[in-house]
Amino acid sequence: MHLNLFTLALGVFLSLHLSVRSIAQDVFALDSTSIYTVQTKDGNVFYGAIVLENAEFIILSTETFGELTIKRNAIRNIRLLDRQKIVNGRAWFDNPYGSRYFAGTSGYGLRKGEGSYDNGWVVFNQISYGLSDHFSLGAGFAPLLIFDGPLPMWITPKFSIPIKKDRINLAIGGLFGHSYSDYEFDNYQFGAVYSQITFGSRDANLSVGFGFGISDGNWTENPLLSLNGMIRLSPRFALIGESYIINSEFDGFGLLGTGVRFMGRRVAVDLAMLTAIIPDDGVYPVPWVGLHVPFGKPKL
Repeated sequence: MHLNLFTLALGVFLSLHLSVRSIAQDVFALDSTSIYTVQTKDGNVFYGAIVLENAEFIILSTETFGELTIKRNAIRNIRLLDRQKIVNGRAWFDNPYGSRYFAGTSGYGLRKGEGSYDNGWVVFNQISYGLSDHFSLGAGFAPLLIFDGPLPMWITPKFSIPIKKDRINLAIGGLFGHSYSDYEFDNYQFGAVYSQITFGSRDANLSVGFGFGISDGNWTENPLLSLNGMIRLSPRFALIGESYIINSEFDGFGLLGTGVRFMGRRVAVDLAMLTAIIPDDGVYPVPWVGLHVPFGKPKL
């Protein structure tokens, strides 16, 4: 079946050098109960207590830099830091990767003005952008490093609907693609439509998904099922689990992934083991390396 081309493709395992540039302070001890996040127009983010403000500037008391004077015309936004972002008396930067697991998505979406470049196994590439706080659109392609091989390309629209803010989110979306090739066998349509409900925050959640696939332009009779989860254990480290049951007209298989995400403000790297379980065929463990690069300037 054509979907096996994606799940069982043996990518070259590469070594990545992760360079993370920290903007302002990432983590520090907090003494005040009213801590604000101040995002400036040049992309910096500061945490602290506002000790003085007027029409021209604010004075922010920070742990690392002491008192900072920031002009109003340099500020993009100011917001009171969610108490969930204060863990054991320390502030965590906002998670820009909460809308994705390894390959699939959660019920959360990209916010307006927020974008993301996602890569898996070197060859799977996708760029997504939040056109509003509730709708994002992505486009991707996967050159399979095979001369005269197929070139899969796709788009991924996604609606994200908060049922209860930062607690329950519903996503409805799809993946619609075509594999382009000079050979008729490798020239076909593929994709899926899905609904995903996520319980929890962007930092710790469990998602249950339900959908139907598209193979050779035809809808599958059996549903696609998913159960995914994420828990952020520190500002820069998270555990992720991702599992799917996929059935087609001819055969079906399960896909299970477990691994870790190392996060910075500007880039995140996933290291995981994906295991394809194919009835009457066997179990195929494959290492997974993923890269996520957020961009844009969302209004937090």
